[in-house]
Amino acid sequence: MKTLQKLVASDPETLQMMSGKPYEPKFMDLLLLQCAPHFYTEEQKAQINHFKQNSSVESRSETKNTAEKRKIEEISEEESDTSMNKKPRQEINYSSPDLPTKFKNRFPELNNDDFKFLLSKKLYSSDVDPNKNRLSMPENEIACDFLTEAEVTKLCERTESNNFVGVEVTVLDPCLREFTILLKRWKMRSTYTYNLSARWKHIVSANKFEQDQELEIWTCRANNKLYFLLENV
Repeated sequence: MKTLQKLVASDPETLQMMSGKPYEPKFMDLLLLQCAPHFYTEEQKAQINHFKQNSSVESRSETKNTAEKRKIEEISEEESDTSMNKKPRQEINYSSPDLPTKFKNRFPELNNDDFKFLLSKKLYSSDVDPNKNRLSMPENEIACDFLTEAEVTKLCERTESNNFVGVEVTVLDPCLREFTILLKRWKMRSTYTYNLSARWKHIVSANKFEQDQELEIWTCRANNKLYFLLENV
């Protein structure tokens, strides 16, 4: 405080005349105004207050921009890479199993070519864990493309809380019972994975699926719906 008093010991108008420059408020003036307001003219006080308001706005703007930048940087790679979604995938070259007759009978209006075999899936503990409530299908194990461009775009959309919206699909279990759940796409280590989530645990419970059990997973489209077809192996 003693140092500040020495700094403002001279009359401010005299200091301004000595400097030969128009008065321009500085950050130190904000402090000096609080402890020694009598050393400033009313015009200078108004300039300092205006300077204070502008500095506050700029500070809030900078803080907001920094927070938004950090939020963008924190978005994980799996949730923002739309370009990878739109790249054509290479189909896996192996012979698919025969389409179960029950699926043909369930969709008599479809031809064999309308059904796509996706993968043979061995269930892990995480696939039957009701707390996780999802079936994972690694993208590099899926035999073919099965989504439309609109669905690919939908998989990248987020809610206001920054969660994935997902694509609504219908699952037919081995008993041909229908379940409406969500398909989502996540990044898992070095690859992407599709997940049947939201009420998947009900399918596990109804079929008493267990760890190490194997499923064949097919897909088709009927009645403007995307179906996933599950068959026990």
